[in-house]
Amino acid sequence: MLGQDYLALRLNRLKSSGEWTPKGQGLSFLFAKEGVGKYVSGPVAERLSPGDVLVFDGRQAGKVWALNGGETVFWSFSLCVEDLFPLLAANEISRLKEVAESLKGVKRYPASTPLAAKCQRLIGEVPPQFDLDHRGQLVRVAAAVLAEEFKTAEGKQAGFVRIEDHILQVFKELSTQELLTLSVGELARKFGCSRRHLNRLFHQYFGFSVAALKMEVRLRKAVALLRDPDIKVSNLAEQCGFNHLGSFRTCFKRRFGTSPGQWRMAGAQAEGTSIARRESVPGPGKTSERFPVAAGNYRTQPPVPPRLLISIKALNPAVERATASQER
Repeated sequence: MLGQDYLALRLNRLKSSGEWTPKGQGLSFLFAKEGVGKYVSGPVAERLSPGDVLVFDGRQAGKVWALNGGETVFWSFSLCVEDLFPLLAANEISRLKEVAESLKGVKRYPASTPLAAKCQRLIGEVPPQFDLDHRGQLVRVAAAVLAEEFKTAEGKQAGFVRIEDHILQVFKELSTQELLTLSVGELARKFGCSRRHLNRLFHQYFGFSVAALKMEVRLRKAVALLRDPDIKVSNLAEQCGFNHLGSFRTCFKRRFGTSPGQWRMAGAQAEGTSIARRESVPGPGKTSERFPVAAGNYRTQPPVPPRLLISIKALNPAVERATASQER
């Protein structure tokens, strides 16, 4: 049930022995007129001088009383901001929660501020009859306060950089070589956070770890380099950041379902060429390795996990520089 102060302007006059407690729902608006008073709610205390405007959550157990043994006079009314939804634009509704949170405490607008002066002027124009004109004028007062808070929220948003945007910005500044060779800890320093926090951010916003990204970029680069029949697999592995050939082959097969050599031979066959030679010349104590081609033992177009592919493309242009440039 709505309180008697809901969209109804009331004049309150307090003697030194009296006190006033808000009885409205939603936000309470108080406009100091005469004398000096004080609003107290728990640890929060605000002094009220003529011309000041105070906005606070009417459900708080706050009280107002006069100071210095004198008298204080003020106007008041209450309003639920949710009732203003039909009057708000989409961007204002999206900020309404933030604005409402900022007004849940106590917000004081000193008499010297333009907003307080505007509110006091609008209050002076409220007709005495409790009719539509009366309520409409109070909505104008509330709208003036909310409009000021929307501007403040918009200013904060303009100076705020989303975490996703920060990650993408750092990626834009990374070179391909850095992305391939820097450790996760070194990359974390580039992003200005700890290794653990960087991995947490990647899992939260992209669905995979930093190490998974680095591995995907390395393997995609390997796929591009395998198109060159003159480059040895061992050299290719080193160029892609793998210190051990065995580790490279294991990772490649786990990712694409076939060995690097079989991938190369399948690609050559798809292009109508024949690459049926040894990958490397055996040295002392080494044996040569041939890669048999058998139907069904390789996939020329291995599937890429959709979430990982989408996430990687979201990191353009840094990741694309590390792969597409190798594939051209």
